[in-house]
Amino acid sequence: MAGFIDYAATARETERALMQAARVLGLDWQDAAAVQALVGETLDRRQGLRPATGRVPHGRERLRLKLCALVVLRRRLELELDGAGAPGAAWRVLSRVLDREIDSRLGGG
Repeated sequence: MAGFIDYAATARETERALMQAARVLGLDWQDAAAVQALVGETLDRRQGLRPATGRVPHGRERLRLKLCALVVLRRRLELELDGAGAPGAAWRVLSRVLDREIDSRLGGG
C-alpha cells in the first residue's frame, strides 16, 4: 500500500504548511533559541512530557500544536524518503536541531 503515497509531494506540502504556521507565529528560522524551543516542545509533546490542558486549544496555542505536529510528520516523511527529496532551508535547520536534541535525549551528546 505504501506505493500509493507520493512521499516527496507530501513532504513538500507538509513543509509548505509548516512554513505558513511558523510565519503566522513569527518564528525566525535564524533564531537558534526559537528553533530549539520548538524542537524541545515538539519532542516533549511526543514523549507525553507536556500533558494536554483539558480544554480545546484556540488561536496561537492551536497553531503552535499544529506546528509541532507538522514537525513530527515532516520528520517521518524524511525518514520514509531516506534522505531523498529536496528539503527547504527551514526544514534543514529544523532537521539538524532535531537530530542534536534526539541524540542528547538518548544520551549520545
